[in-house]
Amino acid sequence: MPRAGHYPHKPATIKDIARELNISISTVSRVLRDMPDVNSETRQSVLQMVEKLDYQPNQIALSLVTKHTHTLGVIVPNLDYFFSTAVRGMDDMALEAGYTAMICQSNETYGREIVNTQRLMKSRVDGLIVSIASDSLNVDHFKRLLQKNYPIVFFDRVGSDLGATKVILDNIAGASLAVSHLIEQGCRRIAYLAGPANLSISQQRMIGYSETLQKYGIPVEDELIVYSEFDRDYAYSCTLDLMDRPNRPDAI
Repeated sequence: MPRAGHYPHKPATIKDIARELNISISTVSRVLRDMPDVNSETRQSVLQMVEKLDYQPNQIALSLVTKHTHTLGVIVPNLDYFFSTAVRGMDDMALEAGYTAMICQSNETYGREIVNTQRLMKSRVDGLIVSIASDSLNVDHFKRLLQKNYPIVFFDRVGSDLGATKVILDNIAGASLAVSHLIEQGCRRIAYLAGPANLSISQQRMIGYSETLQKYGIPVEDELIVYSEFDRDYAYSCTLDLMDRPNRPDAI
């Protein structure tokens, strides 16, 4: 707490800059918004005073005027190696473009994904980058935003019925390469830990898995397909179950 009679230094305002230079507030505002209708001498004086007074614009007030916060909301299921690498790339590109990235984790849960979305919207982010939680069987919260033409880009995990911009891997080709490699090593009973059935990546990998087996004349056995959460402990448990079967797989 400041002592009696001593008050913390108040942050500088546009009014302070205008008063120091004996010019109008609107002129200062035009310089700060980089408007062209200010002469170079006045512009230079304003910029020097901004530095001298350590003026910091009120981003909340500025966003109300410009309708932009230059902030992007990012929602990922977790920050494992894949997603943390992706987030680092997003943060670097956002910074380069003059934006700040706000990162949220859904922890693979539908409820937390909704809470994260609501909080980011209240923060007036200019757009969302989302990888859907495995628990999100319902994506109506994103559909409502898309219907309002709110900018959203989905990556890696996308709801199959979301008509939106998306950045995804070629999961069909990836699964096909993996299965082909195992078959070439002599494997014939190849199990598939399929991930959550509602996600497009699981569905696409299933296509690559089943089509490649059929290409090599190997039947697709339902008992070797296990839908599971994207969770290490769950996958470990499923693997133990597969290996405990009398006619266990020779590859997973």
